Amino acid sequence: MNQARLLAHIALAAAALTSSAGCVVLRRPTTLPPADKPYVAVLSGEMPEPITMVARHAWIVANVADRGPLLRYELLSRAFKEPTTRPLDYFGEGDVALHGIVEKDRGSIQKIVECLDEETPRYNEEHPDYWPIPGPNSNTYVDQMLRRCDIPVDLPSTAIGKDYRGPIGASLTSGGTGVQFDTWIAGVKLGLTEGVELHVLGLTIGVDWWPPALILPVNPGRLGFDDR
Repeated sequence: MNQARLLAHIALAAAALTSSAGCVVLRRPTTLPPADKPYVAVLSGEMPEPITMVARHAWIVANVADRGPLLRYELLSRAFKEPTTRPLDYFGEGDVALHGIVEKDRGSIQKIVECLDEETPRYNEEHPDYWPIPGPNSNTYVDQMLRRCDIPVDLPSTAIGKDYRGPIGASLTSGGTGVQFDTWIAGVKLGLTEGVELHVLGLTIGVDWWPPALILPVNPGRLGFDDR
């Protein structure tokens, strides 16, 4: 049995397990801080059918507090910034998850926003093309913004494209406690908080050390405790 077929069988088994024991996935509510609190939040939503169970689309929301509306950073055909009053809405109708919030003073959040403003057009110049698998795609954009703008949040395993590093590449993990090495076909990630992951053809399996969980190639991406 080759690796791709093995991962497919694991995905089917994981889907059955999560559907029959969904209460095991202990996830916190998807709620954002109040309007007077400066923060940066990383969210994702399930992709529409037929890939609802295996793929998510990510975006970033920033609030500088008392300095204008919420700001949303996202890639559809191109990466862009826009003001928003509906930070949890997206083009799909599936589950929306919050993967992490950075809450700091207004000046620190403003610096992150300035970084996002600078790096978003740079990303478009570096990646003029879009490829659903292996990337670059919407999740590649968000992952690179997390790394470049010091937002220590991990995207879920089903955010396909987050591990795109070109034909071959290595980097620190977005959480900042480990390293990863990836090619178009396969890769591996090892981190103190991120645990161990194996990437094959855009699918991810692994073990998260803390909070403890199995990393699975089906939504919500982990079986165990929430990762924030």
